[in-house]
Amino acid sequence: METKHQVFVSSTFKDLVQERQAVIHALLELDCIPAGMELFPAADEDAWSLIRSVIDDCDYYILVIAGKYGSTNSSGVSFTEMEFDYAVSINKPILAFLHENPDALPAGNVDKSEPLLQRLDAFREKAKSRHCKFWTSPEDLGGKVSRSLVQLRKRHPSAGWIPGKYAASDAMLRELQELRARVAELELEAVVAKAKDDVDLSALSQGADKVPLALNLRQPGGGAKRTVLSVSWDTLLSYFGPSMLTECTDEEMMGRVRLAYFHAVPDELREHNPLTGIILPSVFEDKIRVQFQALGFVAPGVKRRAVADNSRYWRLTPRGEKHLLSVRAERRPTAAVAPAAPAE
Repeated sequence: METKHQVFVSSTFKDLVQERQAVIHALLELDCIPAGMELFPAADEDAWSLIRSVIDDCDYYILVIAGKYGSTNSSGVSFTEMEFDYAVSINKPILAFLHENPDALPAGNVDKSEPLLQRLDAFREKAKSRHCKFWTSPEDLGGKVSRSLVQLRKRHPSAGWIPGKYAASDAMLRELQELRARVAELELEAVVAKAKDDVDLSALSQGADKVPLALNLRQPGGGAKRTVLSVSWDTLLSYFGPSMLTECTDEEMMGRVRLAYFHAVPDELREHNPLTGIILPSVFEDKIRVQFQALGFVAPGVKRRAVADNSRYWRLTPRGEKHLLSVRAERRPTAAVAPAAPAE
């Protein structure tokens, strides 16, 4: 994938026009994005926050020093030195290029003020503490920038910028989310399978075994009587299993369990006991959840949902889906089965 790195070029401006052009040309040849003084035609304290944000966004920082200290802020510190100090403070990878012989520069490109010369000398000494090289001409500077940046990229790899054509689309992000969900699902199945290996499933209540539930049911003549309703584990699975094929909430699951027990109410009592009267105790609901997880039929949901969604979700495991099909699938009548062909 094509990646471009953004490089901040820091220097004085008017005295280093050709040198900056050589540096920018070298960066463009390396497929880098130059950034620097050209973006700020009037460098002042009001623009300092913008300059810092640009340095933050850059992958690398290049400093070029010749014979001028540059324009200063109200404290007498040049904006070039401020940029350098800021790049150091945020641990930005830095390359510094100092003119090898400032005394040989044209008079117009050298500071005359003694205080500025002193500040420039101190700045040069500070810059020498970083990865530093010396240059004598624009061409020499361009070549050294090119070679040094290649090495810096190897020592300090950076994420850089990716062209829009390679950016992740909504479809790609959705696919990534689905793949992550699938990985989580497989990891969970592995955990469940391992736990299942440690349990003797044959010893667990299952299949046609009954799950009794004692309820107070209203009687036709008035009053209520303690009645035990019994539904098999397979019947419970057949009620809530189809809703779990695409995951369902815990509330939906238990609603289906209630419906199964409502249908188990004797016909003569059903009109006196509506579905809303079937109350499942919390310990009974926990019993249902634990048993079906122990059997390896259900597992917590793994699909991504809104942050505000606090519901608990359940899904069928592959083992649960297979068992549901054996319980719920319609079978052909015995008479409809074609007889076997007679042997010849």
